[in-house]
Amino acid sequence: MKNDNNTVAIIQARMGSKRLPGKVFADLGGRPVLAWVVDAAKNVPGIDRAAIATSVSPGDDPIADWCSANDIPCHRGSEDDVLDRYLMAARTEGAELIMRLTS
Repeated sequence: MKNDNNTVAIIQARMGSKRLPGKVFADLGGRPVLAWVVDAAKNVPGIDRAAIATSVSPGDDPIADWCSANDIPCHRGSEDDVLDRYLMAARTEGAELIMRLTS
């Protein structure tokens, strides 16, 4: 599928889930859930790349560290304003189109 736009899958990921804290690093078949989500996003036809949007909270430092170790763009913003995190990530990535995903 030819894509003339800069299309970025932006994955929302935080450690502070109220129902299942740390779920992004839960083991799923020997890999963290976040790795599966990133790989799936990268394999969507028309997606140019995947990026993570997380918060500036110190509790989300492990996500930023994982992204750095795995060469995944990571954008950090307000813990309370998810839309602002997406907007900041989209602008920084130069995205013309985005796919919003949660992890």
